This record gives sequence, C-alpha cells and structure tokens, in this order.
Amino acid sequence: MVRLPAGRVLPARRVVAVALAGLVVAGVAAGVAVAAEGSNGATASSAGDGRPATAAVVRTTLVNTVQVGGSIGFDGSYSVSAPSGTSASQVAQAQQTVTEDQQTLSADQQAGSDAAAADDQQVSADRANVSANQSALAADRVSEGKACAGAGGSSSACSQAAQKVSQDQAALTQAQQQLAQAETAEKTSRDTDQAMVAADRTRLAGDRTALAALRATESSAGTTYTWLPQPGQIIRQDQRVYAVSDVPVPLLYGSVPAYRAFYAGMPDGGDVGELTRDLIDLGFGGGLTPSDHYSGATAAAVGRWQRKLGLPVTGQILLGQVVLEPGPIRVASVTPSVGSPVGGGGGGAASGGGGGTVLTATGVIPVVTVDLDVSQEYLVKPGDAVSVVLPDGTTTVGGQVQSVGTVASCPGGGSTGTGTGDSGTDGGGQSPCASAGSSGIAGSNSPPTVTVTITLDRTPAGAALDQAPVNVNIISQRAANVLAVPVDALLALAGGGFGVQVVTGDTSHLAGVTTGLYSSTMVQVSGPGIRVGMRVEVPSQ
Repeated sequence: MVRLPAGRVLPARRVVAVALAGLVVAGVAAGVAVAAEGSNGATASSAGDGRPATAAVVRTTLVNTVQVGGSIGFDGSYSVSAPSGTSASQVAQAQQTVTEDQQTLSADQQAGSDAAAADDQQVSADRANVSANQSALAADRVSEGKACAGAGGSSSACSQAAQKVSQDQAALTQAQQQLAQAETAEKTSRDTDQAMVAADRTRLAGDRTALAALRATESSAGTTYTWLPQPGQIIRQDQRVYAVSDVPVPLLYGSVPAYRAFYAGMPDGGDVGELTRDLIDLGFGGGLTPSDHYSGATAAAVGRWQRKLGLPVTGQILLGQVVLEPGPIRVASVTPSVGSPVGGGGGGAASGGGGGTVLTATGVIPVVTVDLDVSQEYLVKPGDAVSVVLPDGTTTVGGQVQSVGTVASCPGGGSTGTGTGDSGTDGGGQSPCASAGSSGIAGSNSPPTVTVTITLDRTPAGAALDQAPVNVNIISQRAANVLAVPVDALLALAGGGFGVQVVTGDTSHLAGVTTGLYSSTMVQVSGPGIRVGMRVEVPSQ
C-alpha cells in the first residue's frame, strides 16, 4: 500500500476524532441531535488480512435534527352530558292547552259567524223597512199635491193628505234610526268578534310555540345510571355510551350535538340530516334519502332502528336518548357511578331527568403536542415530516406537523410580558415570560412558546397512555442527494482541511475533500475524483 510522506498527514487520526467529538458534544449541549436519513450503505468492511477496513462513498440524504419534548395524547375533546329536559307530563299538559286553545278559537269563530249572520239579517230588514217608508211617503206626497191643488187647499181632503204625509215622514225617520242602530250594532259586534278571534289566535300561537319548545326538550324518564363505560374504552357508531334505567344511549356520528328531540313536524336542521345519514349508514334507510327534514319516512326508519336496539318503537328520539359526536370517542373520565341518580337526584320522570356531565372523551387518533420555543418556530410548518420517540424510549414513529399555533403564550399559562431589559437591545435582557419568583425562590426566565400539533404516520402498538411524555426530532438542516463517507474516514491535513484515503485494489492515495453537513456517523464530502462507489479507509476505533 502506497503512503504519502509523513508531513502531509497529521500523525494521529485521533485529531479528527477529537475535533468531531467536540463538534458533536457542542451540538448535543445545544439540544441538537444528528442523524442520517435512510440507508447509506457505507458500513465499513475489512479484508480480514490485517489491512484497514474500508467503506464506500455513497449518495444519500443527511439531516440534522433538534430534539424537543412533547406529549402524546388523542385528538379532540368532548364532554357528554345527560341533558336536563322536559317530562312527558309537561308536554302532555302543553298539548292539552293547545287543544283547548283550538277549541276556543273554533267556538269564537262560529259565534262570530252566527252573530254576523243575525246582524246582517236585521240590517237587511231595517233597510227594507226604510225603503218601504220612503215609497209610501213619496206616494202620499203625490196624493197631497192633488188634494190641495187650486181651491182644494182648504178642503178636508187636503188636510187628511197632509196629515198622512206627516205620519209617513215620522215613520221613515223612525225606520232610518232603527237602520242606523242596526248598522252600528253590526259593526260593534263584528269588531268585538274579530278582536276575540285575534286574541284566540295569538294565544294559540304562543301556546304552540311553548309546546314546540317543550317537545324539543322532551327527555326520557330514566332515573338511574345502570351501565357506564370504563376510562380508555373506545365507543363507535351505534354502540352504547351509557345506559339509564337499563335503556342504552347509543352513539351516532354528527358534528351538531343532539340538542333537541327528533319527531315528525319538528323544524328542519342539520342535526336531522346527520341522523338521516346515520340511519342510512346503519342499514335502516329503506325509502329514505339524505335530508334535513324529519319526514314520515324518517320516523319509520327510526322505528326500525329502535326495534333492532330493543327500544320502544315510537318513531321519535327524545332528548338524551342518543349522543351525537363527530366520530368514535375514547373515554377519558366518567363522572357518575352505576346506581347513582341521573342529575344527582334532581332528575327523574317528574322533571324529565338529566343534568350533569356523564363523561369526558377524546378522539381515537393519537396526536403529539409540543410547546415549541418561539425562537425555533421557523423550523416547522404544516406538512413537515418529523420523528417521535415514544415513552418507552426505544420505539420511533414518523409523523407530520398538522398545525403550528399562531398565539404565543408563557409556560404555565401566562401571557403578559414582564421583562425589564432595554427595548433598544438586540435581544438581550429578560424573556417576556420572566417572573421574579416569591418567598426567596428564584423566578423563571422561560421563553414564550407556540403549540405544534403532530399527527402520527401509524398508531403505535398498545397506544393507550394519555399525555405521556415523548421526544420529537425536528429537522433543522438537510442535505439531499449528496456524497457522504463515514466521519471516521476523514483525515486532518497538516495544511488545514480534510482528506480521505482512497483505496484502489492494493494501493491507496490521499484525496482532499470539502466537507459539508455532518450527521452522527456520516459527513457530506465533495472534491475532484470523489465519486459514488469508491472505497475509503475507515480505521478501527
């Protein structure tokens, strides 16, 4: 093997190792971990005859990573409550009131119609009487004119004719007065009847609104929790979330919570559309099309679903008889215990029952959250790939940045800066989150952070811990498609810089290289004659 003169290469390869060790130690001290991405194929090999081990120059991707702490949990946060609603007796009472209102309105409308007909008949009779008196007066005036003409003005016939006309005039005046009175009475009666009917309609509309509100909040009459899930349990579509008085309350999928009862005649809404889609997905949608309207077909589909669950077939779903969440849920905590009253004793059939939180839950997809120092925020953006070291400290799972928070906050929930450094300094002084401490205890000078959410490429086996600590490796530097050799292959040159000992058959020669990005075991190199596949010496440690 050909060697260069001693003056060309530093006598101890340890110079390289020491220099690189210092670099790595400094990186680790700054919270930097270094790694190579993918398989580099540069494993050193030995000829087995005492000759130095060699490794191939490879083309690969090198990365440097920053490791930060985070926690693994689950997406979403949900609270399931047993809603406090209206009892069936309250709804029945309100329905009875509406029925009575309808009967009163109908009776008043009929009475008004009858009164109007009688008034019309009286007015017509009085008008006919006035007309007859007017005709009689006109005829008698003609007779008077004839009897009193010429020399007959002083005759008894003229006097009788004049008396007749006077009587006719009085009768006409009386008939006209009677007609006016009848017309006034007709108007008064009509106005009174119309006002009464209008009041009836207003009362009916108000009572119908009250009935609709009560129907919307009508809840089941269960009084006691008879089954509750365990923390960590996963509940999916059409599975029971809990049971009240041995009646299961199943989970259906929908982003609009179940805030009202479902029944024919209810106002249209997105929650009805969600229920319709659930019924179709579960195989009960025969004759049903997606719609926000609760139709007879919807009621029939609900009846088929209720029969399958062993529930009373009513075609309606009362408040609290179903839970709507966007997807499967994982139980985080359960508030009541089996046998405890719904609503802590304040519920029951009389009041409709309900009230109070039954359980809290999350989604079922594991996610990682990191409170990232704002000074490192530039390292991440949605879609970036990361790797997550799970709580066991050995298992690593890939992931992607889902979101980066837009609001910075201080550790511990603070949000008000307390730093006292000179605003004219270039970043010196205290952190905006600095605190002075109390009772002689030193305060903190932690920097503000933003929340980064990471989704995992796969669900880790046995993932069940919530808010367990993890480490997240974030890429800080990356060199793609570069030539690389093991770090131990570098030789420190006496004149400065680095070289590698290139092995060709039984001979070798020193080749100067320019170094780039370092990983924990590999380093980016370039230089004249450096190409993929050539072998370089890698001394044993």
